[in-house]
Amino acid sequence: MNKALLTIVAFMTYMVMAGLLTQIGVLISPVADYLNISITHAASMFSLLTGGAFAGTFIAMLVYGRFSTRLIFQVNYLIFITLLIVMVALDIRLQWLVSVYLFTLGIGCGVGLAGGAVLIANLYNEQKRASAFLATDCSFSLAGFIFPSLAVVLLSTNQLWTLSYAAVGAIALLILLACFTLTFPDSHPSHINQEQVPKAEPNLSIWTPRVFIVAAALCCYLTTQTTFLTWAPNYLQQALNLDANQAAAAVGNYWGPSIFGLLTVTLLVMKVPTRPLLLGVIVVAIVLSTLLYTTDDPHWFLTITLGLGFMTSCIFKLGISVGSQQIKNAPPILVTFLLCSATVGSTLAPALSALVVSNFGVSSAMLMTVIGFVLVAILISTCLLLEKKAQAIEANQETSV
Repeated sequence: MNKALLTIVAFMTYMVMAGLLTQIGVLISPVADYLNISITHAASMFSLLTGGAFAGTFIAMLVYGRFSTRLIFQVNYLIFITLLIVMVALDIRLQWLVSVYLFTLGIGCGVGLAGGAVLIANLYNEQKRASAFLATDCSFSLAGFIFPSLAVVLLSTNQLWTLSYAAVGAIALLILLACFTLTFPDSHPSHINQEQVPKAEPNLSIWTPRVFIVAAALCCYLTTQTTFLTWAPNYLQQALNLDANQAAAAVGNYWGPSIFGLLTVTLLVMKVPTRPLLLGVIVVAIVLSTLLYTTDDPHWFLTITLGLGFMTSCIFKLGISVGSQQIKNAPPILVTFLLCSATVGSTLAPALSALVVSNFGVSSAMLMTVIGFVLVAILISTCLLLEKKAQAIEANQETSV
């Protein structure tokens, strides 16, 4: 029972992150009104949230292993919950203060998310760990459906946007309570069985062109995904004349089906090779995003978004899988590098897309989505071609020997 509850705690750390990040598209307009600033300025502010999450992952590298996971969770989520309470209770409409709120909340998300990954790594062996990490993606998508939908309800009743963020604190509170009631595994390095840690080849370098290309593709993908989810509700309002409540459904329409898409891909990878599956999904993403950009029907837009969520949410994990296979017996730093490179995309996306929208209009965000998926396709195809060439050279060398 303790193991099962700790697994749920790990899933909830992902839900806290999703609860904040997936509401961005719904909250841009309310934040702009709240601070009396432009929509593009409000959108760029959310890069502080994503940037805080990025900073939190680096902080996590320093604290996990030096302190117990329980203690880190207690401190992290106590600060997180306190900040949410202050944000709601003190209605101070200062831009710099909201910026501090967003950045600090992002740090809490990043530290907590890393802790969730540490818990799963300590609770499960390698065979079951992959399934557990897939479940974290599903929990992220579930929160991506629940919290934006809840935000729409709260905003429709004229509640402040801060209350929709405070709702995420309910999950953080459950995590905090679990820290005082459950027995956490000891994750200190001295207690890890070194025989279970895979050995990397000495002096093995991961810095090859193919690794950098995949890293760029993952960065581009998260930039594209975040741009679409950030601006789809505003695009539906401004370009397709949909009211705010109906337009906000675009975010939920993406994340809801993504749960089933991830589960479907989990079954497909047992029968279909990863590389052609990844390329096929990216091609579908290009087609669907093109339809989204060209349609004039808002209801057709929302319907296509269902397909986009179902078909494309797996690109990230498939890309990580392909990238991690570019170096044989690669050290763990390879996956860490790929994850950090991808996070750069989600960090920069709000500010970058806001800059583009401010100069070219809100429809440019949808064009960015199409271009982004095309770039991902080019980068992944380039990597696979280089991989095939390297394999051919290696085969020729073995034949000559």
